[in-house]
Amino acid sequence: MPNLPDPYEKCSPEFLNPHAIKRIALKDSAMVDVLRVESPSSLFVRPIDHIRDQLVYREPYPLTPMAKYDAGNYALAPIEERVFGRCIIVRNIELLEACRVFFIDEAITANVSWKCLFEIDEEQRFHPWQVMHVTLGRMVSLTNEWTLEQRQQFLDVISKFPKFQITACQVDIEDPQKETERPSLLVNLYALDEGQSVDEKVSIEEICSVSMDDVMVSIFPINLTEDPKLAELDKEQDNLEIILLEEFRRSLPHDWIHEESQDYVEEDTDWDIKTCHIAEWNESHLQKYLQEDGCFWGYVTTNVNFSPWEMHITPIINQGDGANNEEWIFDQIQALKEKQLEFDDFYSMVKNQRPLEEEEIRVAFNYGRPYAMASVQHRKRDGAQWLRCEILEVMSNDVVAIRYVDQGFRGFEKLRNLHRLHVQHTVQPPFMIEIGKFFKDNSLAETEKEWSDYFWRDIVPTDVPIVVGPKLQFLETGKLLYEEIRNIGETENLLDQIPPLEENTENTDDLRTELDCEEENYESEESDDSLVYF
Repeated sequence: MPNLPDPYEKCSPEFLNPHAIKRIALKDSAMVDVLRVESPSSLFVRPIDHIRDQLVYREPYPLTPMAKYDAGNYALAPIEERVFGRCIIVRNIELLEACRVFFIDEAITANVSWKCLFEIDEEQRFHPWQVMHVTLGRMVSLTNEWTLEQRQQFLDVISKFPKFQITACQVDIEDPQKETERPSLLVNLYALDEGQSVDEKVSIEEICSVSMDDVMVSIFPINLTEDPKLAELDKEQDNLEIILLEEFRRSLPHDWIHEESQDYVEEDTDWDIKTCHIAEWNESHLQKYLQEDGCFWGYVTTNVNFSPWEMHITPIINQGDGANNEEWIFDQIQALKEKQLEFDDFYSMVKNQRPLEEEEIRVAFNYGRPYAMASVQHRKRDGAQWLRCEILEVMSNDVVAIRYVDQGFRGFEKLRNLHRLHVQHTVQPPFMIEIGKFFKDNSLAETEKEWSDYFWRDIVPTDVPIVVGPKLQFLETGKLLYEEIRNIGETENLLDQIPPLEENTENTDDLRTELDCEEENYESEESDDSLVYF
């Protein structure tokens, strides 16, 4: 009896390399579309919540020709006319100066001329294959291999259903000890008709056990096939004498636009840093959020400074009286996320990217507080995110100190990452209001501030809205001073819960040490994720 592969053995198929694009892991279940059916041992599916549309590239887009066409390299190649997608090179056909490629987000195999293969950037490697190669682990053929008749019978069963769900076989769930990574996932396949819920799903394996010839369906996975090699991704064209090369895969269009021209006028007032000032918070902006008692609701965030003297709150309009759920809260938060996406979409276009120079920034300080758009690269996102910011200071070595207006952070950016802000994006006030308690004593000791900060995180909830007011006063900078902050439906001022400094005098040294340690731990936990609020 031949040795079966160990499903828990670390898989190193020939197409994995240090720069490989990862596969989607399956830990439980997923709703999928079936893209390509070869046999019960070889199906290509794609999760219904895929991001394939974000991983295709249309002009204007800069394309860099490839230098090497070795099998296993990743590239960009035409999916259709003037549309490029990610692929892996299956075979180099040197005689024709072409390659056989497999599109990892489409499950399509095609021939592509060397002239239409282009380098893939690091940011395009971040997202995993959108296609998943799966094997029905509990179903095997009694003839040792799948016959043409069995394949057709299996395809007939699959074609009767519009929706599918896959669940991971226990044998294919990741073993943390060996870090298993099997490109071919052993799954159970279920089908649903339109309008059916997941509870009404039917097992494809069970249907096949009675409708197909010479098959066996077991309780536990026994179909432990080898993971697919590069050649096995090429089953659509076994006859090497017939090489088809579609017209749009023979050469790049001569008029392909690599970059949009920046045909703007330097004196365009809609982009003038001297006059494009973001509308900071004031009484008129807050008016629509105020209730009859002069208070407003909002969510506080702990990703930035969080103390009675300085914290950031996202105001929401209270619609709870006439609603029986909390969707109205999430709708308002979602609206801000969509506004951020609007910024990203607008400034991701090359024609809307207008870099700032140091001298014009220095001049802009004479006309008020200068604002700009900062291009921030995020390690978990494809491409840059565009964040509104206030320029605080121009420093040496082309470094600029800035305040991220909508996130509340302060930080530093290279001058090359700052671009002009369009006037249409100045009307929206910052997503959050900076607030702080009134100073009753201007000589307040720093020690008391530290005690207040220490206890504040345990007092103020961050997962539900809070009430701020009614005594409120805006400073010229847009910061809001408050005197009371409460939980919804309660009258107690949360500021009153901060223990007086005298109560902690005996344990000052111990608690100060604990405070310092906690602050260090909090800072160490902050990452790139905290930089982007939405």
